[in-house]
Amino acid sequence: MLYQYTENEIRTNINTGVEYEIALFYRLLAICPNEQSRVYNAILTRNDADKVKNIISFTKTDKILSALSNRGLKLNDVSFETQNDSVGPADIVMFCTDSSNSLSKIGLSVKYANTCTLNVTGRRFITESQIATLRDKYKNVYLPEYLKDMSTRFGNASNWHRKTSTVTDNMIDEIRDAVITNWPNVQDKKTLLRNLFHDESPIEFWVINYKRNDYILKTKPSTIDMNQADSVQVKKYQTSYVGFYLGDERVGLMQVKFNNGFIERNFNHKGERKKVQPDFKYDGLEFNYGQPFGSWNFNVEE
Repeated sequence: MLYQYTENEIRTNINTGVEYEIALFYRLLAICPNEQSRVYNAILTRNDADKVKNIISFTKTDKILSALSNRGLKLNDVSFETQNDSVGPADIVMFCTDSSNSLSKIGLSVKYANTCTLNVTGRRFITESQIATLRDKYKNVYLPEYLKDMSTRFGNASNWHRKTSTVTDNMIDEIRDAVITNWPNVQDKKTLLRNLFHDESPIEFWVINYKRNDYILKTKPSTIDMNQADSVQVKKYQTSYVGFYLGDERVGLMQVKFNNGFIERNFNHKGERKKVQPDFKYDGLEFNYGQPFGSWNFNVEE
């Protein structure tokens, strides 16, 4: 089904990975040829239309339809829900009927080469006092170190785009220390972990994980026994992750990160100022402080 806003959303949505959601939605709409044609025309207006068409070319629905058939279900309709949080993690919702013609909904959470289930604020894991201390250290210790390191290695700040510094890793490591220190004090771990694993999604959902020219279908998304929530431990993993463990088994990974880099240019891609007054200037360029607590990626284990 096409809602009133669906075609416009397909024309204008530029969220990361949305092209895979659009391609799969188009394929599933084969049960509604007229609507499928309208979606195709909307796709043609996108700047990345060729990419979407390429994804369509290798996206087959046989795995999904077979999984439905094995459950005694038939696909009757499908909707595009990438902006609709009320259906949980689903980007697409399938409307299915069984042999008695009872209607049910199954969501499809579409991903590209990742198992991220949720972007979660760092405030769920560390206290306001810890954040205040880390912000102060960011401004007075790590930021001066970062500016010195980047200037030494890359010269003028205009040359820093897409360049990295070990200073970023050092601060992320200190944030991870704070997460681990505070983990025993985190209240209601069951609710937190249910959110991370989408354990209480309002509808059943399957995961579609695109990898190169195919996708993997997972009809039973990864989760844990929530009665063991208080037994989950956290440890460092690689340079930026916090691993979640039940006994010796790693059940999830959370990436601690700065949203848009250790420092952010004050102008967006359209040349518009993000802030009337930038946080600071360096080499004649306007910058804002980085945001390391706003959005961390939680990934389940495959």
